[in-house]
Amino acid sequence: MHGCRPRDLRFRLAAYRGHAASSRLRCRTRQIRRGQETIDPARQHTRAEHSAPALRAKTRTGNGSHNLKNALDGIRVLDLSTPLAEAAGRVLADLGTEVIKIEPPGGCEARFAPPFADPETGDSLDADHRDLDASHFWRAFGLGKRSVVLDLDDPEGHERFLELVQGADVLIESFTPGVMQAKGLGADTLCKLNPMLVYASITPFGQTGPYALHPATDLTLAAAGGLLNMQGDGDRVPIPVGLPETAHLGSVQAAADILMALYSRNRSGQGQSLDTSIQAAVLWSLLFVTDYAAIGADPPGFDDTRNTRTPTQNIIPGLPLPVVEPCKDGFVVMTLVLGAQGAFGFAAAMHWIGERGGLDADLMQIDWMTWIQQLQEGSLEIDVARRGLDQFLAYLRTMTKAEIHEQAVAQKWLIAPINLSSDLLADPQLRAREFWVDVEGRKFPGPFARLSKTPIRYERGAPKLGQDQGLLGASIRSPQPASMVKSSPRLAAFEGLKVADFSWIAAGPLITKDLANLGATVLRVETETRIDTMRFIPPFVGPPSITSGHAAANVNQSKLGIALDFANPEGLAIAHRMVEWADVVVENFTPGTAERLQLDYETLRKINPEIVMVYTCMRGQTGPERKHTGFGIQGAALSGLAGVSGWQDRMPITPWGAYTDFISPRYALAALCAALLHRDETGVGQCIDVSQIETAIHFLTPALLNYQESGCILDRQGLDSDWGCPHGVYRTSETERFIAIEARSSAQWRALREIVPTLARLEGEDLDATRNRFGRRREIDEILKSWCSKQKCFEVAERLREAGVPAYVPLRATDLHQDAQLAARKFFIELQHGGFGRSHFDGAVTVFSDTPSRPTHAGPMIGEHTFQVMSEILGYSDDEISRIASTGALT
Repeated sequence: MHGCRPRDLRFRLAAYRGHAASSRLRCRTRQIRRGQETIDPARQHTRAEHSAPALRAKTRTGNGSHNLKNALDGIRVLDLSTPLAEAAGRVLADLGTEVIKIEPPGGCEARFAPPFADPETGDSLDADHRDLDASHFWRAFGLGKRSVVLDLDDPEGHERFLELVQGADVLIESFTPGVMQAKGLGADTLCKLNPMLVYASITPFGQTGPYALHPATDLTLAAAGGLLNMQGDGDRVPIPVGLPETAHLGSVQAAADILMALYSRNRSGQGQSLDTSIQAAVLWSLLFVTDYAAIGADPPGFDDTRNTRTPTQNIIPGLPLPVVEPCKDGFVVMTLVLGAQGAFGFAAAMHWIGERGGLDADLMQIDWMTWIQQLQEGSLEIDVARRGLDQFLAYLRTMTKAEIHEQAVAQKWLIAPINLSSDLLADPQLRAREFWVDVEGRKFPGPFARLSKTPIRYERGAPKLGQDQGLLGASIRSPQPASMVKSSPRLAAFEGLKVADFSWIAAGPLITKDLANLGATVLRVETETRIDTMRFIPPFVGPPSITSGHAAANVNQSKLGIALDFANPEGLAIAHRMVEWADVVVENFTPGTAERLQLDYETLRKINPEIVMVYTCMRGQTGPERKHTGFGIQGAALSGLAGVSGWQDRMPITPWGAYTDFISPRYALAALCAALLHRDETGVGQCIDVSQIETAIHFLTPALLNYQESGCILDRQGLDSDWGCPHGVYRTSETERFIAIEARSSAQWRALREIVPTLARLEGEDLDATRNRFGRRREIDEILKSWCSKQKCFEVAERLREAGVPAYVPLRATDLHQDAQLAARKFFIELQHGGFGRSHFDGAVTVFSDTPSRPTHAGPMIGEHTFQVMSEILGYSDDEISRIASTGALT
């Protein structure tokens, strides 16, 4: 059944009553299988007993306190990660855990990762002259951690480490699979030593599968996850975002998953192992690309025809619409056509420019709200429209980025400046929100989420090597006790958790998708009065309609769909009853909308004081630009990600899709889980304010620190990198096929030389040292360009990886289901959809050993489960449902 039109409800209610008993029985059976609580009809709309303050008071231990300073006070994390996963421990440290970085005697790898405050000492070939604190990468992702030096290969160091494990809550590692087991420190061994330990492994391809032991770097992971193929100009090879950030997608997701496992442990008393694949995390950032994969197709222009792509929107033949354009002091991005919002913004801009003499008189007479329709109907000549566009762009070139942004905010233009490091530090919205925080004399990006009761605080910078060695001599510690343990076994991490999902498009639904797939009961609220934009995004299974969109079904897995019109008093009353039932509320309206609808936190906390509410939007809930909206390209521009991406001799590019929409949910999940753990200990709810742009800025922290110290602004990088050489994408012999190759270590370089004989002929200084290869970058690239042009992409990529060289083909959508690693890990799952039947959807990024993700169905159609939700969950009688339907509230 699609929708919840009043007439449908009235006409079908009699039939529904006839089989209500069997329907309820089936529903309850499903609830039991999924571990959901079946609520007594007499109290269906009341709070669940499992989360009542009285129960918490009975189970709270001495570790719990109503005055916890941080959300995760009392949690200890042992961090053995390489730079690949350093961001995971940083997220946990931000939220209040004690993160102990276990470092070898010479220091962890992150201390030697660029950029450096002083390249001469930070990257010195002489180990005796290296500055262990010069890395801005380490300063960024070591922030808030502690440092203990232990040699795990030494018997005494090994024993001291095991003592730490016995009292730890979490262990993070990102070594090549098998390394920890070989040291006697694998997940099975340590979880047996400490049954409450959450042991998280974060690796390029996961712990299992044919490629699990293959080397990878940020560049090759962008290729393996399909992201790289979606970026760059059609007439050149694909290029990544201009600094290493792909691995952070997996690391931040792993941090959230660790907290989910701790939430489960708080109810079961048992830890577990987690296996995170960064490749899978990248796939979660592809928007609709994996949906095309499900129907066996590539998105238009990303197949053999890639070289026909242009950096413009081609909606009207003969009139390409600009996306990135220059202005007086840089570049801006723009969306001139995208529904009513795009039309309104462009019309407002044309009117404003015309009033200032920027348009010819006849152009001022055109209704720019409907210019696309006029072109399609033939009432507006294409030459006239082109003249209008030319004058519009010419006027923008006379304005600075700041001037354009000021008008964009005031008049709702979908135009945004492409910010660089200097722009970010001066950004008025970030300053108004006091985003930048001073730590040891440097400005760092502030909290990735603003928690009302347990705000993130930055009180210590990255530690010096061995700074906290005294922790080894401290008294024996025990893991934090579980405070919500129940006698019955748990099948899912979020069994019993209840979520009201008022969000739409991608950033909000991706948060609740994770909760639903891990066992939470998520009520997905939509309305036919304003249909979610995600339902109009291709591909479609069958004829295009709001019931056949694959992308909407993918991001809303395992949720129950209910249709509600909040503008109807009856609809609002149901929403409030839902809040009374819920533990969590998620919304991503434009700030101010929730208040207008009476769905804001201050209103909802009066209904349910224990509620944890997540607000997520582009610019945050406060500040002068709080209501400023946009789409993915505006977020990428304002956050600085677009500014570092692109070729040096061309305009910047924007990262693929709504990139900030795929960064922010991972941070939001971490903050939400921390708030839930805090509520376990205190019985206190809170609200969480997540700005998508602020979360994305965290990925740029090393570049921002480098700018403050050296004045060097990271701009478009093309394929240059300070991390490895070669660091390139090369054409192979097939049509529009490529291979990404990077060599960071001397071993990788030597392996590459063995396979590419012409590289071995390079003479001169020792090229085993990466810094020595930088000066020969162009020469190395030319050799590889020639060699790769004669190779077959998949054959040579596997040959290189097996030899120890990081390499991967930038996967297309149609490659994803054929990828041996994804297939071996069974990433893609088959689910039933109410509109188009069975299809394949994205699976989990992280494999939980004890409480794995168990998706039950594809995302619901609008109002697909309205009867079930109203009757079985919210406790409305059949007569009440019929009466409410007659008011039009259930649409």
